Amino acid sequence: MIVKNEADTIRPCLESVRNLVSQVVIVDTGCTDSTCDIAREFGATIISFPWENHFANARNAALAPMTTDWVLVLDADEELDRDAKQRLPGILNSSDVGGYVTPIRNYMPNRFNRGWDRVGTPNDHRHERSKKAPSYIEHENCRLFRKHPGIYFTGRIHELVEAQIRTLGLKLAVAPFFIHHFGQLADQESREKKKVFYMDMLRTKAEDNPDDPVAWTQLGLHKFECFNQPEEALRCFERALSLQPAAPETWLFMGMVFLNLERYQEALDALEHDQRGGSSLALREDLRGDALYGVSRYKEARMAYRRSLKLSRNPLLESKLGYAEVMLGQKNSGLTKLRHAARVVPDVHAVHDRLMKGCIMAGRLEEAADVAEQFTHIMGHPKLFLRAASIRAQLKQWAQAEELLLRGLQLFPESPELQEARREAARRKLEDLGESISGQPVAGLSF
Repeated sequence: MIVKNEADTIRPCLESVRNLVSQVVIVDTGCTDSTCDIAREFGATIISFPWENHFANARNAALAPMTTDWVLVLDADEELDRDAKQRLPGILNSSDVGGYVTPIRNYMPNRFNRGWDRVGTPNDHRHERSKKAPSYIEHENCRLFRKHPGIYFTGRIHELVEAQIRTLGLKLAVAPFFIHHFGQLADQESREKKKVFYMDMLRTKAEDNPDDPVAWTQLGLHKFECFNQPEEALRCFERALSLQPAAPETWLFMGMVFLNLERYQEALDALEHDQRGGSSLALREDLRGDALYGVSRYKEARMAYRRSLKLSRNPLLESKLGYAEVMLGQKNSGLTKLRHAARVVPDVHAVHDRLMKGCIMAGRLEEAADVAEQFTHIMGHPKLFLRAASIRAQLKQWAQAEELLLRGLQLFPESPELQEARREAARRKLEDLGESISGQPVAGLSF
């Protein structure tokens, strides 16, 4: 392990490997808390190593004093899964295996997430510490490998040993256990600091290795995901593709950025270069569906959403699929999917917006009005109240529109749009009342 001020998390990490490992080596890159004292309780060897803005250097410093035949790598905010103690000993006798690629569950604070080219999986709450996390994103890298002078870490950040294992002619097998990672559940301030830190590290990595396409792809994705810099991201991806034109991940991310910029045809062209199956397919088909919808190819969009939905069972996808079906005239099946998605995720604006618009396209204004009004109880915003009131106005339900706008003004009393809309609704309500009494509009009344 490499650590710096990990006193809040290191104890459960080391508890997860108690009675399984015979040696613990920890590189201290500048702790000022009780991290090292806790580690010594577990018999750990502590090595002081000045931080050089280089993760591989620190990892390799921890490898140097290891005397075991195999090495297990963890971070302080991780834990080995409980079943690993039964599964791990039996896999250490394969003479041709140099390392085991290990699944890592990254627990997320939100239900719908994406990490690299993966989409989130609903949490099964296997671990007590993850009980508040609605999902996790799984990725893999080699965390268990032979102690061998030719196996060491490379990379300033996102450091790996896989290339060295392959160079030695040894196999990489899949580990029959996994690791729990809780870093994304840290407080918002800590996550924001980490984003900035990683940006500096990734930029330096690309500068140090200007001919490394992966470095440019990692930097571009970080700029897009964490700092909303799509044009900068595209420049990084273009640099990566100039070095490795067939890199499917880079083409996927380029398509994602084009989609964000509403450059739909360019998004489709980019996504065509990624023909992989497996774990990235759900994300790619979701992106293709959005791009196809953007160029009004609704039938193809529907098929793409269906393929993605089979893989991820995501209610956001069900909502997109339902909306595409309504656009294709399949009103009943489309509205059924839209309604179900809205019930499953009642607090997601995009899902309710699609249901409302789907109802309007299907000629069901009363239901559209109800959907729009119900969402104002979940998420308050002047535009949401105005939208709901406008549908009531189309139905000439002026009393309901006025009541809705008055409720909006209780929350947003300074909104001029709500004030003006409320005056108009009140005026039209009185006009309709006059017509119902005399058969003629009432003139001269205004608010």
